[in-house]
Amino acid sequence: MPMPIAILADDVVDRIAAGEAVERPASAVKELIENAIDAAATAVHIETESGGRKLLRVSDNGTGIRRHEIELAFKRHATSKLRHTDELTAIRTLGFRGEALASIAAVSQTTIVTRHRDEKMGLRMQLDAGVLGRQQPVGAPAGSVITIENLFFNTPARLKFLKTDNTEKRHMYWVVARYALAYPQIAFALLNDGRERFRSSGSGQLADVVARVFGLKEFKHMLPVQAAEIPRMGRVAVGVCGYASLPQLHRASRDRIIFFVNGRAVQDSTLTHAVTQAYDGLLGPGAFPLAALMLNVSPDFVDVNVHPTKAEVRFRDQQAVFSAVQRAVRTALQDAAEKAPDVESWAAASVNSTVKDVTGLDASWRHALAEDPFDSYPQESIPERAEAPQQPRTLPPLRVLGQAGAAYIIAEGPAGLYLVDQNAAHERLLYQQLQQDLGNGGVPSQAAAESPSFVLAPEDAALLADTAQIFTQLGFELEIFGPNTFLARSLPAMLCGRAAGDVIAHIVNSLRTSDRNVQCAALALAAAAAIKRGQILQTEEMRALIAKLERCPEPHSAPSGNKTLVHITSEQLSAEFRRA
Repeated sequence: MPMPIAILADDVVDRIAAGEAVERPASAVKELIENAIDAAATAVHIETESGGRKLLRVSDNGTGIRRHEIELAFKRHATSKLRHTDELTAIRTLGFRGEALASIAAVSQTTIVTRHRDEKMGLRMQLDAGVLGRQQPVGAPAGSVITIENLFFNTPARLKFLKTDNTEKRHMYWVVARYALAYPQIAFALLNDGRERFRSSGSGQLADVVARVFGLKEFKHMLPVQAAEIPRMGRVAVGVCGYASLPQLHRASRDRIIFFVNGRAVQDSTLTHAVTQAYDGLLGPGAFPLAALMLNVSPDFVDVNVHPTKAEVRFRDQQAVFSAVQRAVRTALQDAAEKAPDVESWAAASVNSTVKDVTGLDASWRHALAEDPFDSYPQESIPERAEAPQQPRTLPPLRVLGQAGAAYIIAEGPAGLYLVDQNAAHERLLYQQLQQDLGNGGVPSQAAAESPSFVLAPEDAALLADTAQIFTQLGFELEIFGPNTFLARSLPAMLCGRAAGDVIAHIVNSLRTSDRNVQCAALALAAAAAIKRGQILQTEEMRALIAKLERCPEPHSAPSGNKTLVHITSEQLSAEFRRA
């Protein structure tokens, strides 16, 4: 039988509301950071333990809360940001719903220490599942320190659906990083389990924060974006500023295209599409730029009261905003091309390859490719090495004729011509070798002559630390050298002469978007170490590569799935030239 209709108890209402506003630890961090920004803080310090489950502490030096208002601050729909309904159409603060503190307190054990800057004494107050506990006056600096312990302890279903600590840490990192980008004049610091994960200086320079968030190496390939749409035909002006990447700097996902509207971090697929359209013709399929863009519009032009998390907004004229973003980014790219004539080359390279490095083949790999002269192999089998058993031939004997477009090896066989993609073929050979080495206990490594140092973006540095064992299996010996900085003591033998930082960054990026295991890392290592398209090879190098491919168990495709070769039969050639 259905139950009679009744009004829900306050504690049930509070927990339902908490589920809307606080989905995970990062949601609580977001709400508390927004409160700190609204309180005119110039420094915000965040500490977490166990992915935010055990502890979240957000400290700020803002105005603080008056002692007689602290209890009220933890009531639902209590806010200092809003009074009348007409104010909803012109919100100028980040918070306004009056739900954050009540929602957080309802599903945690919360302690607040705060002092308003106009008062001499502060107050310490405790809450357990939203129930007020002990209060006592304390001496404290102006501002607030909110400590959240045992988040979701009384909602086990919510706790059960949290991800691993590393995943939750990553979500919290990007919350802090986004607000550091939106407010470069505020100094942010994030500590996870006592280890500093992020810090911004509060210098007010957006460039400083972009370099810290995306990485200094990436920042060198980013362009400033600055444009303002002049209002016309009744439209509202839209200001766009920030940074966007040159085409050669891109990713396989859209997750590094970040937007802020009037200082609020938002998610909007239409704006993301506007950015990707600005790169039309400059990026190939599946490649996306990096961007951090700030949009400034009149508050009455945007509705922020769309979702409890305030992560979605609705514009009064979506098309005007779309056009403004697209034109701003496209103009920045065009200006860069005009200032640097050779920028044309980065567009073509970006469309044809996901690998930026087009340097020549290093000496160690020239030697490795040429160690077994082509002419010495019998047609029946190919020796793996002097003491190893022979392997059956998987391709017919091929004779190298030359190289086309610095990308394809032209070879002749008994049944026609073969065009071999040098990058895909070498990637297959390297991956095959890595599989054999891993099966034999580990990948051979070689001490780096100068132990090069390299710097990663904070998120990449954390992921590298979490997957250190995988890198060890692949022959890397890495050492922490400073914040987000590492030394490469030893490298896989196949990488001698290559830039360790670039290869490691490529592997880390692959692990972020795939399973974090040694097989996925080996795929990325093979792709990073393989001969690149655009490299001119000597005849002996091409012969050695073809000879190795002839004995490869899977010679027709690279691990990535790309073809390694195309066979044009004698019959096809005759038909093309209309020969009987």
